[in-house]
Amino acid sequence: MSETLWYKNKLIFYLLITFSAAGYYGLCYQTGREYFYQVFGLYSFLFAAFYLLYRFFSAGHFKYLLIAGISFRLLLLFSVPNLSDDVYRFIWDGRLAANGINPFSHLPGEIMQMPAVTGITKELFGLLNSQGYYAIYPPVLQGMFWLTAKLFPVNVFAAIVFMKCMIVIVELGTFYLVIQLLKKLSLPKHLSLLYILNPLVITELIGNVHFEGVMIFFVLLSFLFLLNYKLQLSAVSLGLGIATKLVPVLFLPLIINKLGWKKGLPYAAITGFITLALFAALFDWDTMLHMLNSVDLFFRHFEFNASIYYLVRYIGTVTTGYNIIAFAGPALILLGGLIICIISFKEKNISSNSFFTKGLFVITAWYLFSTTIHPWYICLPVAVSIFTPYRYAIIWSYLTTFSYFAYQFKPVKESLELIAFSYLILAGFAFWEFRNKSDRFRNTSQQNI
Repeated sequence: MSETLWYKNKLIFYLLITFSAAGYYGLCYQTGREYFYQVFGLYSFLFAAFYLLYRFFSAGHFKYLLIAGISFRLLLLFSVPNLSDDVYRFIWDGRLAANGINPFSHLPGEIMQMPAVTGITKELFGLLNSQGYYAIYPPVLQGMFWLTAKLFPVNVFAAIVFMKCMIVIVELGTFYLVIQLLKKLSLPKHLSLLYILNPLVITELIGNVHFEGVMIFFVLLSFLFLLNYKLQLSAVSLGLGIATKLVPVLFLPLIINKLGWKKGLPYAAITGFITLALFAALFDWDTMLHMLNSVDLFFRHFEFNASIYYLVRYIGTVTTGYNIIAFAGPALILLGGLIICIISFKEKNISSNSFFTKGLFVITAWYLFSTTIHPWYICLPVAVSIFTPYRYAIIWSYLTTFSYFAYQFKPVKESLELIAFSYLILAGFAFWEFRNKSDRFRNTSQQNI
């Protein structure tokens, strides 16, 4: 936009910002996840505003939109998560640790049979969505939960606000890393707004208190150190990312290939040492088995908003007459792992730009073969996609909001037709991007979605 056109349209700009703020307030303060049409309507409005702001105002007025992205996050600091109840398990685990109880040692129901523990109440127990499962969150997150409980041992609302503050601070670090990586890759800094202004990222990380934002920070920090040839620091950062959420381990084969085996194996050794050292601080043999049991349950029993798995499940059900998740879940994960290795090692002498494109394909493959895809999982593909010519992850971040349809019902009931519809749109857009030969997707500095 020219300056003249900017001043003519500044009213539109401010209206979009104002209405977006109102949309975030309505979504995160006033809307329960059981009201799907309200959730989806507000998300649709926020994504439309996001597109217009990015499309027409991003290149020339970056700093205003950066401030807007920060402001939207601050606006949500005092909302109680209404689209997810995971935060109550975070508080539960933290309070156990603050009272000297290893959160991986006992099921929540077992804790309720013990003598009184500060902050552990029937009310908090009733809010848990995982009463029958051992803790699954890795040590970096457990440390953040512990800190929260130490500062706010009984006040749930204060604990929620403090967790949000931690995520906002980490997000500010992520903004810096994204801009530095774009500079390193000779890409325009306003591409960072694809993450900074993304409604799914803002709502799920801050509004719903999901710590994927911490994982993303460590992953991008690792990548920045990698591009600056600070390999030891990169390996440490990746280890911290794995100890936050296990998913960043998927990037390790790609990094090894980029560095070559001579440098890649020491890199992997440092990453492994940091990861194991952090896990060792919390785990003995029994608690390790408990966490592995939770991971096994995730792959063999949990299913939500999946793509390829649902097709396999349908074929298996028709063939065998029962749900084959116990076999299909692990089998698909192994297949996804094989594909990730092929993506990672297929090409030698990977350039920096190609590294990020392959990284996007790696995380995409993993999620496509997974049995469970919650909306906040897509924040990582969004972050990595910024550094590539591909924008299907941005479309995915909108389409994944269809999954909230299931929460209209108790118990939760998905619409397989709606899930299929959303993934078909995603596949169609991705196919169009891969086949499109225009400069729009051949030139990684293109500003538009």
